[in-house]
Amino acid sequence: MRKGFTLLEVLIATAIAGMAFGTFIVLAGRSADSTDLLLKTTLSTVVANNSINSIVYGGKSFNGKKVNILGYTVKVNQDFEELMGFRVVKVEAGTPDRGVLVELYEAR
Repeated sequence: MRKGFTLLEVLIATAIAGMAFGTFIVLAGRSADSTDLLLKTTLSTVVANNSINSIVYGGKSFNGKKVNILGYTVKVNQDFEELMGFRVVKVEAGTPDRGVLVELYEAR
């Protein structure tokens, strides 16, 4: 009797290993994409908070301004409106590739 695997057994084992490796690659790609989104959302939140504080308390304008933070560019847009006697400041922040990620509102 010969010892070893048949061609069919080797092909089945290779197919199973290939599917497992493919699944791992897909999951690693999704994890990297989620990490990128979370990082850009966090940076956009920091920029939006700093911008809204500068707008409300410092009287500065951030409409259409681009801010560089940790090597990423975050675009800031602002809007004002009156609502029931309050001045509402709206700040949107996001990256060029992900769009608007954060909207903050301040009422005074």
